[in-house]
Amino acid sequence: MRDDELYMRLALRLARRGEGWTNPNPMVGAVIVKDGRIIGAGWHRRFGEKHAEVNAIEDAKSRGHDVRGATMYVTLEPCSHWGKQPPCADRIIREGFRRVVVAMEDPNPLVSGRGIEKMRKAGIDVEVGLFEEEARRLNEVFIKYVTEGVPYVSIKLAMTLDGFIATESGSSQWITGEEARMEVQRLRRRHMAIMVGAETVLRDDPRLNCRLPDCPEKIKVVLDGRGRVAEAVKNGRRFRMFGDGRVVFFTDVPEDFEGIAEAYPETDPGGILRRLGGLGIDSVLVEGGRAACQFLPHADRLYLFYGPKLFGAGIKPFECLSAENADDAWGIGVESVKRLGDSLLITARPGGGDVHRNR
Repeated sequence: MRDDELYMRLALRLARRGEGWTNPNPMVGAVIVKDGRIIGAGWHRRFGEKHAEVNAIEDAKSRGHDVRGATMYVTLEPCSHWGKQPPCADRIIREGFRRVVVAMEDPNPLVSGRGIEKMRKAGIDVEVGLFEEEARRLNEVFIKYVTEGVPYVSIKLAMTLDGFIATESGSSQWITGEEARMEVQRLRRRHMAIMVGAETVLRDDPRLNCRLPDCPEKIKVVLDGRGRVAEAVKNGRRFRMFGDGRVVFFTDVPEDFEGIAEAYPETDPGGILRRLGGLGIDSVLVEGGRAACQFLPHADRLYLFYGPKLFGAGIKPFECLSAENADDAWGIGVESVKRLGDSLLITARPGGGDVHRNR
């Protein structure tokens, strides 16, 4: 059992290497062991490419090993259907594995136990549930998307210690330090899309990209009810976010964006998230005060960065909330507090207290 845990922990670490690249597919890692030695390992590297199980098998064979009779440790149930790649369960059966240890069953309705059943019927000893909780945390984005059809929603805010995201004039660069800003880039890497409001685009002209060296292009999502960005473009203004990647607007006037970018008529958060899910977007990082307040009832996680500054007055992010007393306050469950240079990051989930009453 101790060896099983060792190998599955390695598979989980390998799976994490696909972060930001496999969306909307899951991150998966696989390790192959024979006669007490690791003979192959792999992970799902990019969406549409070979799955972790196949990469591990090919790694073992490239090293001259025969996988027949070996044990595979895999963080997610091997698929049993054809998608962009052939069924991994079939490959495992064909290669003659003796045993497969699976961290968790795949919640995808196209799989959902069928891969496990297929391998067992072929005579393979299949064990399920080792480090299941860790595997579920690893792929919480995928699990929500594949079961609910809407993106995983994270809210990121940078605030002063007295709770302001900008001065009264709208100035906000920079509230936090360099280490905190690098952490934001890591958050962007994990999410397929970055969402802001039109005011942020008009005021800051952000690129809305990920500046880490190993980072895929981000989809830029802009909430622009009145079509102010479209008007600015038609008046000759250029915005950096159009420099690369896909840009999607949600607006009351989608016709104004013809020839500029994708635009859809949904303006309520629920409708926007359903549309994003339909577009194949599994996760969105919401940045900006007004957008954050709108999407708070749909949030799965909050990333609250605090910089060592006091404004005294300015723009606050959650002014849409109105609690008459403490018992009515929006509750959150703090997961961690991390120091990043001279800044702090509080990671939290909606929860704690009577939060579900408010959702």
